[in-house]
Amino acid sequence: MDTAEYLSKIDTILSDTSKFKRITKDPTESLKRKINKLISTNNAASNSIKFNKLTGVYSKGYCYGNVKTHKPGNKLRPIISQIPTPTYNIAKKLCTLLTPYIPDTYSLQASSDFLDILKSNNAKGVVASLDVDSHFTNVPVDRTINYIIDRIYHNEATPNLNIPEQVLRKLLECCTKESPFICPQGNKYCQIDGVAMGSPLGVLMANFFMGCVEEEVFKATKKPDIYCRYVDDIFIKAKTRAEVEQLRLHLQQTSELNFTIEDSVEGTIPFLDILVKQQDESFNTSVYTKPTDTGHCLN
Repeated sequence: MDTAEYLSKIDTILSDTSKFKRITKDPTESLKRKINKLISTNNAASNSIKFNKLTGVYSKGYCYGNVKTHKPGNKLRPIISQIPTPTYNIAKKLCTLLTPYIPDTYSLQASSDFLDILKSNNAKGVVASLDVDSHFTNVPVDRTINYIIDRIYHNEATPNLNIPEQVLRKLLECCTKESPFICPQGNKYCQIDGVAMGSPLGVLMANFFMGCVEEEVFKATKKPDIYCRYVDDIFIKAKTRAEVEQLRLHLQQTSELNFTIEDSVEGTIPFLDILVKQQDESFNTSVYTKPTDTGHCLN
């Protein structure tokens, strides 16, 4: 991609003031002090979960874009690396602590899980896939943090985490809404909503939000014959196309995200790295390679 086009597209992404805030002062040191104060509060109150104090020099993260070569228009996927920031190691530890709490009833961990689902179901019906438009950047941070807090501290089905509730909330806010970064042209920003690819909490927050939305949706409506999800890619087998559309609308209304449908073509549809084909009463599967895949890899 031409450099000017690349920089223009990065600037367009960062111009969304509902997601990003341009700043003039580097908040790294004040953020480090704030996190250390929260760590001290936690370490004094918790008898089992301790965080190491932040020491040494930290700096801003950095933003760059990966081209979505499989989509038209050379769209960029924004990546915000938080490795140099004061929040990075805290976010990694929080990710480990919070992962067991993710609602994962419909979540796939690998392609093999999806194949097992196909083997245990007949192929009669309508198959389609749903995709969340710009999932990571549109995850509502405050709502997701509320989901996390409710599930950990106000849900009888899950054990409490031995961290004061307000400390966990503020640490999550620091890691998602206050971590500074620079763009390729050197301007400073904070991401104030949505989650970043490049943050250890990015996938966790996206999965947590979708898992809670699914719980709400399937309390109010019947689940189709097959419903499973890998991060933001959803596979559905339903009785009719209208049922698929109704579920899309219900997911969209509950999450306030935008979902797009990809219909099968003559009973065939790609999902993850698998080409799924309806054949009589069973599914036939083969390896799927995107048309844009050149076969090259980096060593």
